[in-house]
Amino acid sequence: MTQDAAARLHLVTGNHVVPVDVVVEQPAPEEQPRRTALLRRPVGMAAVIAGLTIVLALLARQPWQLPQRAGGGVADVPQSLTSFLVLCAVLCVWLAGRLARPASTLRTSAEVATWWAIVIGAATVSLAAALSLASHAGTGEEPEHLLVLCAVPMVPAVLTGILAGEDERAARVRLALSTGVVTVPLGVLGWALLSSTSAAGLADVLAMTAMATALPFVLAVTFVAADRRHRPAG
Repeated sequence: MTQDAAARLHLVTGNHVVPVDVVVEQPAPEEQPRRTALLRRPVGMAAVIAGLTIVLALLARQPWQLPQRAGGGVADVPQSLTSFLVLCAVLCVWLAGRLARPASTLRTSAEVATWWAIVIGAATVSLAAALSLASHAGTGEEPEHLLVLCAVPMVPAVLTGILAGEDERAARVRLALSTGVVTVPLGVLGWALLSSTSAAGLADVLAMTAMATALPFVLAVTFVAADRRHRPAG
């Protein structure tokens, strides 16, 4: 058996050479880039936010040790709860970066660094808000600063929209939506922890998250999408 330059095999039988055609199967097209592109669309990112929010709500409703309140603030945060919240924040920030891809969207490295600073800052503030809500569990006290909680998902979305003001509308919306991958799922943690010592169910937790976090976030993204002051010339 021999092989020529055209990648055809020849079967030698006695004094005869019989060419044998070999069909080489081409590998199937890579599906991962296509799936990633679908997730980066507004509907895909909204589905990621909703799914991650439900998963984190279920995890946060487990019997965690909760922080205490002292002097009107949070005190004695258990190590197990801290580790859980930090892992949730890292996951959300990583996923936001994967979906937004700021390095391929924003124009300068300074803008990319600013985007990361906004997202990480949003995660930090969201965790602080979650701990504040969790510290009220079982105390009979009503959580304060609810308007501030509503601002947590709005500010990062608007800031990233301003940051990408010179880019096209789709890019601004994608970057604004990416902040919701952080603020909305992390926002549900506080309400889930707060409800863990009460008769409230998962539906009640998701309803409070929708009103206090998801709705303000949607309003902020709508503002970013409607903003035409920085439309590129052309």
